[in-house]
Amino acid sequence: MIQLGISAFYHDSAACIVKDGKVIAAVEEERFTEIKHDDRFPTNAINWCMIEAGIDDLNSIDEVCWYEDPKVKKDRVLTTFNKHFINTFKNRIKFLINYYFNSPKRLLKNNYEYTGKIKYISHHLSHAAFSYYTSPYKEAAILTVDGVGEWETITISHAFEDRIVKKLSINFPHSLGMLYSTVTAFLGFKPNEGEYKVMGLAPFGNPDKYFKQLDSIFTRTSNKFTIDQKYFTWEYSDKVMFNIEFCHLLKLPPRFKEEEITQDHKDLAAALQKVYEKEFLRLVKISKRLTGSKNICLGGGCAYNGVANILAYRDFDSVHIPFAPSDAGSAIGACLESYTGNVRDNTSPYLGPKYKKDSLKKLFKKFDNKIYHFKCSNEYLTKKVAEYISEQKIIALFKSNMEFGSRALGNRSIIASPEFADMRVKLNKIIKKREGFRPFAPSVTLEKAKNYFEINEPVPYMNIVAKNKTELFKAATHIDGSCRVQTVTKDMNPDYYKLLKEVGKKTGHEVILNTSYNLKDQTITRSPRQAIERYLNSDIDILVIDNYLIKKK
Repeated sequence: MIQLGISAFYHDSAACIVKDGKVIAAVEEERFTEIKHDDRFPTNAINWCMIEAGIDDLNSIDEVCWYEDPKVKKDRVLTTFNKHFINTFKNRIKFLINYYFNSPKRLLKNNYEYTGKIKYISHHLSHAAFSYYTSPYKEAAILTVDGVGEWETITISHAFEDRIVKKLSINFPHSLGMLYSTVTAFLGFKPNEGEYKVMGLAPFGNPDKYFKQLDSIFTRTSNKFTIDQKYFTWEYSDKVMFNIEFCHLLKLPPRFKEEEITQDHKDLAAALQKVYEKEFLRLVKISKRLTGSKNICLGGGCAYNGVANILAYRDFDSVHIPFAPSDAGSAIGACLESYTGNVRDNTSPYLGPKYKKDSLKKLFKKFDNKIYHFKCSNEYLTKKVAEYISEQKIIALFKSNMEFGSRALGNRSIIASPEFADMRVKLNKIIKKREGFRPFAPSVTLEKAKNYFEINEPVPYMNIVAKNKTELFKAATHIDGSCRVQTVTKDMNPDYYKLLKEVGKKTGHEVILNTSYNLKDQTITRSPRQAIERYLNSDIDILVIDNYLIKKK
């Protein structure tokens, strides 16, 4: 059975090909368009997946799986618009036009002459399926938290015998994800993109200043909550998201994008994170009570909140968070939910574009006046890069298939020594040209991880924030002593694992600082040409492409 999975029209559009329950190709649209979180129909992603899978005619596949039900979503949008008829007239017309012209059936027919089966899997079920079917569990609770699907903003499910049974749902407009995005917008960052900035800013603030105000908008029952909508515009506008009443509640004006970040802004970020963690922990406890499971899978875009995620261990023995819990991963989840077989070998995040090795020599010639390139053995290259790291050099890695999802996991990474605080400053200010409060992740071999970090089990996808048990790794440790850890195994990424082992021989610690290979406002590097161009336009010291060591002339 061959399936094409698609997510589109909210954020993180993506496509995948799944064959007999095994994901063989997956990529986000942004990797081709270089528009961060591109939400358009993923034509480029579909085309690449088809080529990768050897599919010439889309009608040769068995089904297309769409990550939500457009009709149910339409019902929600029009129902909420009807409550605010005057304010939504223009948006109503725009939505209906888009609904007609951007229907999955129409787009697939117009772009690919596809006339086959299209299966619509509900949004939260797609999230839940991706999390559960990429986990090692036969039985588990599933907690899905995001902005909004069709109606649902939070669902709790119980998975067993390859079935997912919904136990509880909270519906729009009562949404933890929307609240987090609203405060993100209030703080001058872009919603559905800047939430991780708010999470990084939070440890610099005192949550007590604004906690009571934010918490007061919740009305809680034993299993659910509602959010007072008099402060928000979610039902009729996704541009501003808050109103003047929200400003009055906080007694604080919104921050504009280029304004200085004050202590008030830091305090508000801290309060938001505390409120989110309070409600998240309550949902974890409800998940335990409704399922009785020892295991929990986390899904939805909010599963990127690694600070909150670790709280799940208070009630569960084991926690699984997939490598792309946002809408991108739902393209895969829709396929896995539709597939009737039982496949559990979907743990590799390296599903994206790779490059033809024989094309590198031609590419190097085009940059002959700007770079030196040296082909090395694996052994020599590993030792040399480890040496550079011990010398406080900054290295860009471009290896094999790129990662699916928002985390660079060693194949499209910028790496450096984690041991000196000034490395964090250099990476933020000079290389990435981003806010100084932004943290970096440490990559560590799995067998050494517990020596340095308070973790309970492997965390291969950087979705758990844990405490640093030592005074080491200052560049990869946040102000509150936490680290967004990536554990690395030989099976998952052999080259990166070997590098960590070699770094351990040089420095005494099998730990590397890891951040995504992109510069300010860029998507993660997709092609060798991009890799070289970005290297030349930055202060990165060394570039590694495949087995080639590259230096500037």
